[in-house]
Amino acid sequence: MLTLIRSSHALLASELAILNSNPYFNSISKDKEQLTEADLAAEQKDAEQAGAERYIIRDDGKDIGILEFLMTNPNDSCTWIGLLVINGNYQGRGYGNAALILFDAMMRERGVKSYRLGVLAANEPAHAFWQRNGCTPVKPAVLPDGKDIIIYERTVR
Repeated sequence: MLTLIRSSHALLASELAILNSNPYFNSISKDKEQLTEADLAAEQKDAEQAGAERYIIRDDGKDIGILEFLMTNPNDSCTWIGLLVINGNYQGRGYGNAALILFDAMMRERGVKSYRLGVLAANEPAHAFWQRNGCTPVKPAVLPDGKDIIIYERTVR
């Protein structure tokens, strides 16, 4: 059974292992295949300053993913998933779908009806995942670092 463990600096090594098991994602999102502790510490700090909630996705004692979300994005007043990543060693086993079910349950409890997320335009596997899971494209956008994304929206189920 999946559980969400609130992330902290103490879980930095676990997060780093999860992210570095996904060199393709790191390459298209951070322009390098392997992240450093300093990269991740800066990412965690940015998330905290933005008011995001960040969790380790755990299954039977194994840290298998990261989920980060922002309850209210000040730009559009919508709830946003900022990151949902599964350890590369556990991909293709249904963990992404299970994490999405868990997230939807959390959002239902908080009264959220729908949420948004941005997918890097070059991340075809992510587009396929989100579309399979009922997300609809809303519009294209550009991140502050110049990377093109597609904004998706999903109704809480």
